[in-house]
Amino acid sequence: MTGHYERVLFVDDQPEIVELIRRHVGSAYDCVFAGSGAEALALLDSSGPFAVIVADYSMPNMDGITLLAEFRRRSPDTVPIMLTAFGDIDIAVAALHQGNIFRFLRKPWERGELDRALSNALDHYHLVQSERRLRRELAEANRALDAKVRELDELNRLLEYWVEFSPAVLFSADCNEGTTALTYVSKNFARLLGYERTDIIVDPALWDQAVHPENAAERRRRMHEFIEGRAAELTLSYRIRDRNGIYRTVLEALRCIRNPQGKALELVGAWLDMSPR
Repeated sequence: MTGHYERVLFVDDQPEIVELIRRHVGSAYDCVFAGSGAEALALLDSSGPFAVIVADYSMPNMDGITLLAEFRRRSPDTVPIMLTAFGDIDIAVAALHQGNIFRFLRKPWERGELDRALSNALDHYHLVQSERRLRRELAEANRALDAKVRELDELNRLLEYWVEFSPAVLFSADCNEGTTALTYVSKNFARLLGYERTDIIVDPALWDQAVHPENAAERRRRMHEFIEGRAAELTLSYRIRDRNGIYRTVLEALRCIRNPQGKALELVGAWLDMSPR
């Protein structure tokens, strides 16, 4: 049983029915009573919303279907239940199939029937409220995420500008069984050797082949020791041939990202042209 967390509005113009409802469920739910459709709508405006509305079909001036339809328009989350006499069952079934009511109860009802109907209606109300809350929280999270994405996009643009005008070329490479494979080279690579950065991504051997023969063996040895060892950083200086065949002196600074066992996972570093200008 749900308890006194949400209110249930009962609408019936017969005092004996109202008194019967009080005796059956008045102590188990937060019950509010109205004697007509107009009074029920006035209560909705003044002290709503309600979790559940239970309305008799046969009432003067405004029948139960008309009232529940107006209630749905004004308070779409309120769960509607209709009370019907024996002769109104066809009307109630039609309203149920059309989705205008959640459930109908036939007069006279068993006490357990009313309690189950209210319990199920409140469960449905909680489900709708939870879904609405989750949708709202998801929308708020998406707005916050969109703001972060816009912020990151702006930071990425600034970073690209900084890198583009920086003399240092940034790069990263994956390590696998002692070998490396470039995964990123910054846009300003063309200013270093005259090649486009796509050239070195497509042909990873381009850099190694451009190293001066007198420096190549020493660089390979130190790179191998660095990757296989446990050092976090390495700095190298050597000559490398640009696209025009001119050798430049570069400074290569590396940092190695390792797993807890010390195995090299990734290299991040920079190349800086140290040739005299």
